[in-house]
Amino acid sequence: MKTKQFNQEVHDACDPVAREAVIKYLARCNRTAYPHPDKYKVDLIVENEFMVPVCYAEIEMRDWESCPFQTVHVPSRKKKLVDNDLPTLYFVVSKGLKRAMWCDGKDIVASPLREVPNKAVKSGEYFYDVSIDCFKEVLL
Repeated sequence: MKTKQFNQEVHDACDPVAREAVIKYLARCNRTAYPHPDKYKVDLIVENEFMVPVCYAEIEMRDWESCPFQTVHVPSRKKKLVDNDLPTLYFVVSKGLKRAMWCDGKDIVASPLREVPNKAVKSGEYFYDVSIDCFKEVLL
């Protein structure tokens, strides 16, 4: 199985602003979120009002304001990020940082795996084909 090569420039342009947008959204939901100290783990640890971790959040930015598709392709390499000791929420943040969609990581790994040719990897990369119905859309 192939995966897209990590691109530090794209990461630096997208990741910090998308994380901050989700942190602010979660604060409005009375949750405190902060970056996971291990950069190879999920993006955020989310705590309740008693400062007890209740879940994790993994964040990805997409180049659209709202999803124009019936399914969302989540890279199969993200499976390790939803296989944790607490539930993991998967956030897809719009490039304009105005909207996001999120779903439970369990819905991702329960979805079918499909090979999806793309710009970065012409063949051999697999994605969870997650129904748009599994996601909830929120305003950031």
